Amino acid sequence: MKLRRDFPRGKTPAEALADVQSDAIATFTSTGTWPSTFAKDAAKAHADALVWESEAAALYELERATKANAEDLRDSLSVDVLEHLDGRLSEILDAAKDAGETLGDVTTAEQAIEAGGDVLDAWRRLTSLLKDYRNVRDASWDVLRAVSGMDERSSMQQWRNEGYGEIKDVRMDDVPAHIRDVMRSRAYTIEYLVWLARSGSAFVPTSYDDLEFSVTASTEPVAYDDFGPIRDLSPVVLPEREYKPLNTRRDPRPFVD
Repeated sequence: MKLRRDFPRGKTPAEALADVQSDAIATFTSTGTWPSTFAKDAAKAHADALVWESEAAALYELERATKANAEDLRDSLSVDVLEHLDGRLSEILDAAKDAGETLGDVTTAEQAIEAGGDVLDAWRRLTSLLKDYRNVRDASWDVLRAVSGMDERSSMQQWRNEGYGEIKDVRMDDVPAHIRDVMRSRAYTIEYLVWLARSGSAFVPTSYDDLEFSVTASTEPVAYDDFGPIRDLSPVVLPEREYKPLNTRRDPRPFVD
């Protein structure tokens, strides 16, 4: 906090009084005379230090309260911030998908320069979008770390190093190996950005729980039925049975033996 940083250094009342006492003792030792202004000097030094200490304590409390309020505000708005970043990610990838269609099979800057025209413009556009993509990713991880506990941050770092947090609803085993390598290294490329845009699976986790759910969904084994195709074991709902009233009317004709 600038106010506290700019506040001049000072002494506590005890330190200020001790300095006056030391000076008086040094004077007496060297001259044999006790300073006649000692009491006045000691009182002034103590009073001035007390004023300094009071303001220093107030500024310290102001800094503490400001940080606490900022952290509370950050925590309460973190979901909104992450949702905004997710929306920004969608905008980036929509633009990347359009540019990727123009790019066609071009995968290098040299090929784009050689092609020229719209292809070169698309490559330049993707280069700019790639920078925006990195910024969104870095910002989202910064927010997630800031609002998470130590154990959660440790798990998030491990997941991030393994490539999670980039896509959802897709099993990692189904992602091409070279794309997984980019996810793990975070050395993002235009080819990766175009693949991500076409996949439609990119997202920004809005919380630790959201990220954890995505990791679990990407790693859970597929369920197999040893006896054949997977069967629907949900309860069968039968239609309501219609009941007809019994015919209780007696035959008016006499009984004939």
